[in-house]
Amino acid sequence: MSLPKVLILAGCLVCLLHVVKANDQIPKPTPSRHFDHYVQLDTTGQYWLFWTYNDTHVTFETHVNTHGYVGFGISPNGKMFPADVIVGGVKDGQSYFKDYHTIQHAPPIVDQSQDWFLLSASETASGTVLTFVRKLHTCDSNDDMVITSDTSRIIYSYHPNDVTDDNIPYHGATRRGTKSVMLLTSSLTAEDVGFPSDVTTFDMVHDNYHVPAVGTTYSCRSFMLPKLSSKHHMIKYEPVLTPGNELNVHHIVVYRCDKRASELTQYNGTVFMCETGATAPEPLRGCLFAVVIAWAVGGGAFYYPPDAGYSLGTDDDPDFVVMQTHYDNPQWKSGIVDSSGIRISMTPTLRTHDAGALTVAMGVSKMHIIPPMEAAFVSQGFCPQQLLQKGIPPEGIRAFALLQHSHLLGKEMVTRHFRNGRELKPLAVDRHYDFNYQDTRYMTEERLIYPTDSLEIKCIYDSTGKRNITYGGYSTQEEMCEAFILYYPRVPLDICGSVPLYNKIASTDHLFNVIHSWNWTDPAVRANFKTALDTSNFYHFAMGSTSAVNGSLMTTHQETSYPYVEPIDTSCPVHAGPIVG
Repeated sequence: MSLPKVLILAGCLVCLLHVVKANDQIPKPTPSRHFDHYVQLDTTGQYWLFWTYNDTHVTFETHVNTHGYVGFGISPNGKMFPADVIVGGVKDGQSYFKDYHTIQHAPPIVDQSQDWFLLSASETASGTVLTFVRKLHTCDSNDDMVITSDTSRIIYSYHPNDVTDDNIPYHGATRRGTKSVMLLTSSLTAEDVGFPSDVTTFDMVHDNYHVPAVGTTYSCRSFMLPKLSSKHHMIKYEPVLTPGNELNVHHIVVYRCDKRASELTQYNGTVFMCETGATAPEPLRGCLFAVVIAWAVGGGAFYYPPDAGYSLGTDDDPDFVVMQTHYDNPQWKSGIVDSSGIRISMTPTLRTHDAGALTVAMGVSKMHIIPPMEAAFVSQGFCPQQLLQKGIPPEGIRAFALLQHSHLLGKEMVTRHFRNGRELKPLAVDRHYDFNYQDTRYMTEERLIYPTDSLEIKCIYDSTGKRNITYGGYSTQEEMCEAFILYYPRVPLDICGSVPLYNKIASTDHLFNVIHSWNWTDPAVRANFKTALDTSNFYHFAMGSTSAVNGSLMTTHQETSYPYVEPIDTSCPVHAGPIVG
């Protein structure tokens, strides 16, 4: 344990100089041991979280700029209720630490079963450090939440005073917050992948772009990639964000053009609005569907696995790209000037496999219709076997990472995988999707996708706050449903998706006139719409870098009779069904 607080505060002047004001930026502290992950939970570095996990437990360490109590918890919605929390600290040289839960937006209640365990606690001149551990599944179904691979909302708080006789002082409005993280996602670093010494970088960034004072802007800028003397592999990409614009730059997608740089030289550096392809210069309209890189808010640097990289420098590789940036400006603020973008790292030290990116999606269009006042409305984008097999070789491809993407109404996302009529374990599941935290997740193990398989992206939306239809589209107020799958070896198939045709309601020419006449506040109307969607024809499409993989077909969707079932958790004496946090 550390020295009593009175001795620390009475220490030397050098120690006092380490006390940090609450509004000063604090750099990342040094943890007490190796942790695989870390995140700054607040905006100024007052609260840092480190963690590592295995098959059964997560070990956490918090570094907080306070000599009072530290609060930490997990919540499905980022709010105080419901939440599974701990409160701890060091008082008069002695540690205190308890497991709590909440039953309302009020001070937490001590759990009957104490399932978070303190490993160490210390106090320094710069704050309080707590190291603690918890099982993924504590079997306390009343008061604890299961830690899963879903997005987790971490809630945190702190106070200058300690807990006294189980009385927790109110933290106030400025010493609390929430942050979305993926606690159970693997990560790679330069050390993990053997980052070579011959790496060069290239920045694709905006040049003091003046973001319009509107809610949503899609701005594109074209880039001629560096001329390489030999084949290279891109082994890393990362965001380059203008300080202060982190919440405005919502996502960035880099697309490969369907023409060579020699044909597009005059368009190098061209900036244009690109919410739809129609606003792009005509020669660049083929540059907006084949994804090379996808990054979204909350994401960091992405390292390709040690045996794969994205090929650049050969005649079959992209040499001219378009970077599309989605600016989210909900306050319609003027004066935002941005030079954000993407930095890529390339090396001539080649890896075994060429990586690629496959988009599985509900087509982005008004045919994606979400009724209002629905707590869990389902939209699905399909990639059927008939189209998948046009682009995937008999030996298949190996998926190693994935980014799922929707907008404000999205609350759950699942990328489903089918073989021989049976659903396999999903490629990714996120029951707590967060529009403001979308990171590329590495799969725990590579997944083989064969040409006889089929894929689906399933999005579940909460439209209870809406009174009118929400359509698919590029605006933040519209919706998307997409999965960007990273895999190897690279194949010519770039995108595979579908849109419903609602043929049981009306022909496409008359569909919108019909549904605009409906009273969508009537539950019976919404129920009839869902029935029509379930029996609708779907138009399926596939596009790629060669004409051989392009195709389309129309089918109805038949849900599998053999859905994937999560294995029963036998770690608890009595299994009462899944409880997710």
